[in-house]
Amino acid sequence: MIGRFGKTVLTQLSDVGQFTLFTWHAFAAAALPPYRGHDIIRQMWLVGVRSLPIATLTALFVGMVMVLNTGYQLQQFGAKLYAAGIAIIALTREMVPVFTAFVVGARVAASMTAELGTMKITEQIDAMQALAVNPTKYLVAPRVVATTFMLPILAIYANGVGFLGGLLVGVSALNIPFRLYWTNTLDLLAMSDLLSGILKTVVFGAIIGIVGCYFGFRTRGGAEGVGQATTTSVVVALVLILLFNFILSSWFLYMTQTIG
Repeated sequence: MIGRFGKTVLTQLSDVGQFTLFTWHAFAAAALPPYRGHDIIRQMWLVGVRSLPIATLTALFVGMVMVLNTGYQLQQFGAKLYAAGIAIIALTREMVPVFTAFVVGARVAASMTAELGTMKITEQIDAMQALAVNPTKYLVAPRVVATTFMLPILAIYANGVGFLGGLLVGVSALNIPFRLYWTNTLDLLAMSDLLSGILKTVVFGAIIGIVGCYFGFRTRGGAEGVGQATTTSVVVALVLILLFNFILSSWFLYMTQTIG
């Protein structure tokens, strides 16, 4: 039993080390020329534009539910008018960045892993290496750059959609005057709230790209292996998003209190 436990620990440590090295090589390939502009733009289209419908629906309903629940709870204390400001702070800091990363990450990480995993089991990646083509530079770097840049843009867009969803519910369901809703939002929302959420999505985007490519490159065992790698990449991406969200939230709160 002790031997099996030790073997499991060593295997996990080895996987962490391989993932760390893969991450280092991916960032190095993305930072150093030559830059594959055409591939980056194509991946930005796939990551960003193709994710707009699901990001729109997610942000809209999250904003509506957030204001609805906040308003009804505050109504018991006669503070219904503050629902707008409290909801927008929660949306920009936590809800929109995390939910956007979740829905986009699940879609994008699964797509990248399936695509690269299929290339791996059909030996296309091995053929690239045999032809002296760096697969990390050719396949991984454009995807990591695209997810890192596009997720913050999607988060900014989702913040606006979430605000409109909350405004719709606040005015129609909670009977908050439009002018008061707008004024309370501007009074309580600080630039630090908005920036902290956007900066989080930069890290989330990098995580999605790295995880999706890593498990695609590690795919083994034919079609079944592609399915397993796809499932694993989505789970790992979501867990890492939650982990880094806690770390970054703690750090941003500490910095805000320190500067304040």
